[in-house]
Amino acid sequence: MERELFSIEQSARGWVVYTANGGNEPPDPTPLVALEHAEQLACARHRSTGRPTGVKMKLRCGDTVLVACHG
Repeated sequence: MERELFSIEQSARGWVVYTANGGNEPPDPTPLVALEHAEQLACARHRSTGRPTGVKMKLRCGDTVLVACHG
């Protein structure tokens, strides 16, 4: 089963969490707050669907890293 990924990216308004289905949440002020927010969303999705989820973060250098997994 393919892992559903939430993503975190920096924008002009702060750090934005993009949901696994392509929507986005209101921006968070810091990357740590955004990471916690995305991790909570991924955990809730995993609990409700049983599907594996994760959180990826786009770094300023352009690389993307997986920072959290559920399932």
